[in-house]
Amino acid sequence: MKRILIVSALTAGIVAVTTGAAYASQYIAYEGPGFTGRSVLIDACGPSDIPFGGSYKWYGDGQAGRMYNQPGTRGPMHFKLPADDGAEQRSPVGWKSIFIEC
Repeated sequence: MKRILIVSALTAGIVAVTTGAAYASQYIAYEGPGFTGRSVLIDACGPSDIPFGGSYKWYGDGQAGRMYNQPGTRGPMHFKLPADDGAEQRSPVGWKSIFIEC
């Protein structure tokens, strides 16, 4: 009987972790204006440097994004992207890093 309970608890834990990881906010940085050139997807929790500043798209899916004008999320937060909505800008942005709140 104990064996069945342990397996059930493990299965429930795996399902809970997998479900939580399935939906994450995403920041896509583009090299050029108008969503052109190379791009990078940032969806990791915590701090990430942004390699491109030509334009961006944000897909808020539960986590907000704090934007910084310096690498390494140093200095004051410049802007906060919403946790429950999208945003985009076709022209260049000065953000150098993001902190996705998870």
